Amino acid sequence: MKQPLKKKEKQESKPQSKKSPVEKSVNKNLKWVLLAAVLLLTLLIYYPSLKNDWTNWDDRGYVLDNDLTKNLSVNTFLDFFTKPQVMGNYHPLPMLSLAIDWKMYGDDAKGYHFTALLYHLLNTVLVFFFILLLMESVWMATIVSAFFAIHPAHTESVAWIAERKDLMYVCFYLISLIAYLFYSKSKSALSYSLCIFTFILSLLSKGQAVTLPIVLLGIDYLKNRNWNWKVLLEKIPFFILSIAFGLLAVKAQSLSKSIADIPYYSFPEKMLFAAYSLLSYFYKAVYANPLSAFYPYPLKGAGYSWLIWSSPILLLIIAAIVFFKFRKNRMVIFGLGFFLVNVALILQILPVGAAIMADRYTYLAYLGLFFLIAYLFDRVMKNKSIKNSYKQLVSVFIIAIIAVQCSNAMDRIAVWKNSESLWLDTIKKYEYVPVAHNNLGSYYQKNNRLDEALVQFNEGIRLQKNYPEALINRSDIFRIQGKIREAIDDCSNAIKFNPGYPGAYMNRGIAYSIGGKYDSAFHDFKMVLKTEPNNANAYGNLGNLLDMKGQVDSAIWAYTKAIEINPAYFDCYGNRARSYIKNKMYNEALTDANSAIQYSPSAGNLYALRADVYFNMNQLENALSDALKAQQLGFSVNQQYIEMLKQKTGK
Repeated sequence: MKQPLKKKEKQESKPQSKKSPVEKSVNKNLKWVLLAAVLLLTLLIYYPSLKNDWTNWDDRGYVLDNDLTKNLSVNTFLDFFTKPQVMGNYHPLPMLSLAIDWKMYGDDAKGYHFTALLYHLLNTVLVFFFILLLMESVWMATIVSAFFAIHPAHTESVAWIAERKDLMYVCFYLISLIAYLFYSKSKSALSYSLCIFTFILSLLSKGQAVTLPIVLLGIDYLKNRNWNWKVLLEKIPFFILSIAFGLLAVKAQSLSKSIADIPYYSFPEKMLFAAYSLLSYFYKAVYANPLSAFYPYPLKGAGYSWLIWSSPILLLIIAAIVFFKFRKNRMVIFGLGFFLVNVALILQILPVGAAIMADRYTYLAYLGLFFLIAYLFDRVMKNKSIKNSYKQLVSVFIIAIIAVQCSNAMDRIAVWKNSESLWLDTIKKYEYVPVAHNNLGSYYQKNNRLDEALVQFNEGIRLQKNYPEALINRSDIFRIQGKIREAIDDCSNAIKFNPGYPGAYMNRGIAYSIGGKYDSAFHDFKMVLKTEPNNANAYGNLGNLLDMKGQVDSAIWAYTKAIEINPAYFDCYGNRARSYIKNKMYNEALTDANSAIQYSPSAGNLYALRADVYFNMNQLENALSDALKAQQLGFSVNQQYIEMLKQKTGK
């Protein structure tokens, strides 16, 4: 009785063991042609992303406003690994990668998009060879890598500069899986060591990599390895690392207060939303529409859609089909298992952030579903009982899906062009998202479209009255408009809703300074420094306040502290130079003016400042040259001042 059963199991454990003569003959050369075709298609689709700009969706926090990223040196290298978290996450390697990009490209977004595209192309190659080694089928490898490369949901991980962590953790994750495949065949210590080493690199890139040990067990299951104590023992280091980094990730999230950052929902509702998210991830693998940078939770009390209510039932139907029809099919179980394991951690049962799901979470997880699609295609193509006409129809269907995915991917890349296109797209799909209105308003404010910005901030506050970020952003508009009382009120309300919020104290301190309430401003800047003792902006604003009060020496001290924290803080160089001028310390003022211009060579006001320094040093020709340069850059310079310099220099 046992002998036939064992034989049957052995047959099931070696899918793809019989390859046709045609496949054997073409595998060696055709794989390179097919891989090149996939890479070329990927390059054509993603090339427009090189023209995309920054967005205000975490890009500032990760790069543009991140002192660590902008100050990479031998002395700061270890800080990338010892800092507790960046925006609620611990991923030192992506931060280090972004810092290297900053050294190379500065604030030119094109360079960052170029690096991201290179990573995506590399990951596509790794996917191709992972499937090729796993299944020994060039066609399965081609289909899986093609879907991975061009799927519209993956544009978020590639076109969003802040998502460097997805690209890097998946890169090392795939290398680790490939190393494990070599190890499972050769039992090589080198392959095993490489597997562990790249797993650590993946964990240092993103916490989602903790799933790798379970995937390794899945590979053992697919390959029908004998599950003895040695097989389990070799996984222990992986599980220890997963647990350690998992706890580290949870701690980082808790420090940033990202966990449970959503309106209150009951546990049954959370489970309902988890089912809805899982079902959405399923169908978006094939029909990726609509996609959004932000998927909000349903409005509480507004009633949930039929799809949300029916999600648990539909998932149970899928589970029943798999159990009764495919439970002994190792290919199906592996593909589904790969997907479920990698998506389980982000189903928001333990809520992190205010979104119910996110496209970026599919970057690795969808490999499992693409594996299933490729397997079913391969099975149809090799089934001699199926007519060739039906096989051709299936091939056309696969090509059609890829074509549609390509078109949708290009559309999504255009959406990620800048903050305006990104948030207009989000609002078009989910108009009740406060963060979308706030971020769109921030974009308008930065581009001096203040009336449009105010409309968006007002809408964000209408949707969520206790929204501190929108309140302090609106306070900026009020301050610019000279409505100091309104600006202070908005900041005070932001503090009421979020006590200890540094940004609210900072903005209120600036408003108090303008309103002449210096003591109140001093208190607010001190509150910022109490919460964030290394906040360079707080020291810079404190310096401005002290200078306004006539405490020039103290102002110089505050500016110096700001520059020590952020050596690239060019505003502080300029402000300290002005304070030095007041103290008649012209050599120091000239040094600071030069530094400010070095960091911001197109700022006309800085050339006007240096012209003032040169004038006080009686270097009138240099003063005239800088005054003309400032005027050329669009800064308003008193024409009588220029004429006087010309007269004195004889020019």
